[in-house]
Amino acid sequence: DRATAESDKNESAIDASATEVPIDDLAPGDRVLVRAGERVPVDGEAIDGDAAVDESVVTGESLPVRKTPGDVVVGGSVVADGSLVVAVGPDASSSLDRVAELVWDLQSGTHGVQKLADRLATVFVPVVLTVAVGVAVVNLALGAGVAAAMLVALTVLIVSCPCALGLATPLAVAAGLRDALERSIVVFDDTVFERIRGADTVVFDKTGTLTTGEMRVVDRDVDDDLLALASALESRSAHPVGEAIAATQTDEPVAAVADPSGRAMADGAGVATGSTHADESPQSDASTPTVDAFESHPRGVSGVVDGTEVVVGHPGLFEERGWRVPMAVDEAVTAARDVGRVPVAVGRDGAASGVIVVGDELRSGWAETLSSLAAADVDVVVLTGDDARAATVFREHDAVTEVFAGVPPEGKAETVERLKGRGRTVMVGDGTNDAPALAAADLGIALGGGTAMAADAADVAVVDDDLASVETVFELSRAAGRRVKANIGWAFCYNAIAIPLAVTGLLNPLFAAVAMGLSSLLVVTNSSRPLLSS
Repeated sequence: DRATAESDKNESAIDASATEVPIDDLAPGDRVLVRAGERVPVDGEAIDGDAAVDESVVTGESLPVRKTPGDVVVGGSVVADGSLVVAVGPDASSSLDRVAELVWDLQSGTHGVQKLADRLATVFVPVVLTVAVGVAVVNLALGAGVAAAMLVALTVLIVSCPCALGLATPLAVAAGLRDALERSIVVFDDTVFERIRGADTVVFDKTGTLTTGEMRVVDRDVDDDLLALASALESRSAHPVGEAIAATQTDEPVAAVADPSGRAMADGAGVATGSTHADESPQSDASTPTVDAFESHPRGVSGVVDGTEVVVGHPGLFEERGWRVPMAVDEAVTAARDVGRVPVAVGRDGAASGVIVVGDELRSGWAETLSSLAAADVDVVVLTGDDARAATVFREHDAVTEVFAGVPPEGKAETVERLKGRGRTVMVGDGTNDAPALAAADLGIALGGGTAMAADAADVAVVDDDLASVETVFELSRAAGRRVKANIGWAFCYNAIAIPLAVTGLLNPLFAAVAMGLSSLLVVTNSSRPLLSS
């Protein structure tokens, strides 16, 4: 709610001249100091400083972006390392706030869904009343007494069962809600099962939805000794790529943007800025390489580990230091970038020796889920704010109809709106940047590991973060539809037989009352059964 404004661009005087002010008081042209770990309050332009900025909450980009004077800075992003002085933009507003406002506007509309059973029940009751009155009039005209005519009319009213029609849909939906909860799926809107039936397109966000959002080493062509040296050196970096390399010696998962630093990733590799002394390294046992010196650069890290000079980073860093980069290393780096991975060259004693490839790990079962939806004649679309190369694996998958890459949050909502022109569209996402698209879609599904804004914008939340649950939502919807049809079918059959019998006077009121009760009980019993087998 507050920002740190400053009036003196001289770096040595920034802290002394900075004053905390409410964000609402910021005006276009004001300069705001944003330190490491702080969120950029509004959109603007960097006019001083050098920092890595995590824009994932707004853009969905899985890696931090380096910002220097002259670069546009997005409100809502987080300065991961270093600091920036940002000139407030002309609107003095935040992209994150605009995302929230867009979600609100999109959610304000109604879907206008009306249940079939409600319409049938609305028509059924007046028709039955008309039939009862008509039967009484006909019986009186034929010479029957008033008591006899009224008894036949009363029997028609008693035996008719609009309750079965009225209960057909809500009980089936209630069964679907119950079964969904048992499978850790929370449904926020009782029209979900109706809206998702007949979906023409399912749109998946990439980062955090089809992938885990965790950076891991997915390939390497360096020996174990060099990997251990690189891991020890990268343990000094807080960047997700460095943490992924460091984790190869601990086998611990590393969050893609959990604690990013200033590594410049514009071309796919790099490390944190700044420096660390050897005595700041964490304690290690005798088997762990010792970092004797450490230095970070815009495109990598270097240092001395167990007496060996080691460099980890972009091939350009090796060239800057006069180290030799074999053609095989250059080719491996290019190949990794072409498939959306992050390649990091590793070398020692004057030459690059190999490449470590880091990537956002694909979520378990993603291919099966997409293939299952495609088999049901649903178009599968992948939507991402990342570079097109990061979506190569999805573009090449047979189940995927289209891939849209480099799409900003508002662009995701616009893309979903265009896809809705082709037919009913479902959006699956997890991040704040997905919230407008989740709200814009005919139905939104948020994975449980996502942000609160994504869950608020969605109609369904998958609590256990299991991508296979998306397919389960579709299965529950189809099962609920079958259950509704079965209930309505029984209700029609019962009324089609019972009412004519009552009109002819073949039923007495007591039997009619029992039959009507049994009809409703049958609908209730049928709806209480699980929609899906365990």
